Amino acid sequence: MRDDHAERFPAEALATLDAWGYRALQVPEEYGGRLTSLEELSAIGRVVAGRDPAVTLIANSPLGAAMPVWLAGSTAQRRAVADAVLGGAWVALGITERAHGADLLASETTVRRDGDGYLVDGEKWLINNAGRARYVCLLARHPDRTGMRSLSFVLMDLAALPPTAYTVLPRITTHGMRAAQIAGIRFHGARVPAGALIGRPGSGLELAAAALAITRTLVPALSLGVLETALRCCTAFLHDRRLYGGAATDIPYVREELAAALVDLRAAEAVARACVRAPHLLPDLVPVTSAVTKYLVPRTVEDRMRQLAVVLGSRSYLREGHWSGLFEKLRRDVTLFGLFDGSEPVVLSALTAQASCLDAPADPRRADALFTPEAVTGPLFGHATGPFAEDDPVTAGTAEACAALARHTADPVLTGAAGALRAAGERVRAEAADALDPRSLAGQQFADRYARLFAATCLARTALAAGEAPPWLGPGLLALLEPGRRMPAERAAALWNDVLAHAATGPAGHPGAPVAAVRGGEDR
Repeated sequence: MRDDHAERFPAEALATLDAWGYRALQVPEEYGGRLTSLEELSAIGRVVAGRDPAVTLIANSPLGAAMPVWLAGSTAQRRAVADAVLGGAWVALGITERAHGADLLASETTVRRDGDGYLVDGEKWLINNAGRARYVCLLARHPDRTGMRSLSFVLMDLAALPPTAYTVLPRITTHGMRAAQIAGIRFHGARVPAGALIGRPGSGLELAAAALAITRTLVPALSLGVLETALRCCTAFLHDRRLYGGAATDIPYVREELAAALVDLRAAEAVARACVRAPHLLPDLVPVTSAVTKYLVPRTVEDRMRQLAVVLGSRSYLREGHWSGLFEKLRRDVTLFGLFDGSEPVVLSALTAQASCLDAPADPRRADALFTPEAVTGPLFGHATGPFAEDDPVTAGTAEACAALARHTADPVLTGAAGALRAAGERVRAEAADALDPRSLAGQQFADRYARLFAATCLARTALAAGEAPPWLGPGLLALLEPGRRMPAERAAALWNDVLAHAATGPAGHPGAPVAAVRGGEDR
């Protein structure tokens, strides 16, 4: 919290992570690191995010920023970046420009041939770790090319450039993630060797899409740590808060809101977990899975944080007091997860462009491994995937999942949710046959419905693979399919012990401490 208040780089927290070995998770195992599973990294990163979202954003930036290198770089580039990261250096990603945002083809930063090398000119904006990076993966335009093949990534080794070749621009202040050092970089005829290009010349746009698909998969899973801690924070305070002759948690509305937060957390967990396994198990489906999880998981977390703020009341606005005002920081920070690597309209447009995959026949068994409880490891880079999914084996199993859920006749909420899921599947598949403009309102609304269908199917198939039908499953499905719908009061009451169990996890004196252990913990 001190770093946040001072808007200071969290050097001490990052040094602690380095001492534990977190940097090794930013480098693939074959290049000396420990990264073998995106699922493992997301689980560990989620724990860090629950303590400080800004720290997890910075700590995971070497992997995300160097993604073009891991996907298409030469062996020499990969070894150079791996050695630098493992040695304590930072990597930055320069894609966007102030005037053009997500319109990458409009990029004005150029890379032009000059003898046996290249000259780079131009400015990139909103770069994490801009002033601390050793390497920058820079997207630049070839002036002699037009269209989709006009861009390339260039690996800029700032340590090899003269000081006059580039300028780090003043830091950009932000509403949340105040400890992050976000700025821009301007290059002035920076000369780099021919081997600085990453991948084939002109492959920058497709490489950017492939790199963002991986980071859009990881970032949402990290945001779950924020909701996890926020729910514990609220439960701890309200458990001890005395109102109207009893605890605030004796009020039915309070219990219902906390139970709804737990349901959202469990539902979003299932979605994020299935999608973070896709790059290993179903890389051809990543154009869909990355868009679904990037849109829906941060949105679910952010929406629920707003509701928790209402329940917490004035404490949600304070930068002191209960848990040192942690909730206020979490609520500020969480908004970046939805903006990072693509805002909602950008991601929804990308998902609308995948609609044709719903027309193709698909084998639902191909997606079974996404939902099994076994951990997954395996190749993460080197898959030859295109920009479009050929089919969708996840929602191909929607009808089968609905039939299995409908057999739980003792749970009317679950059987009702099964009916809603079946209807959603029929509607989305019918709409997919229409030609939709990804940039239109109709296209965005379709993508929202498709994302919710996909996510609810992930939740249903995950539960069925585990052979479980927990009491939160029906409400979780309905929360994904029909946001804003309140669960029955009696179901919320039945989940109250689960809320308390969630609040009672974690070591005393830390976020997630037992409810009784945080009484009076104003100095957190």
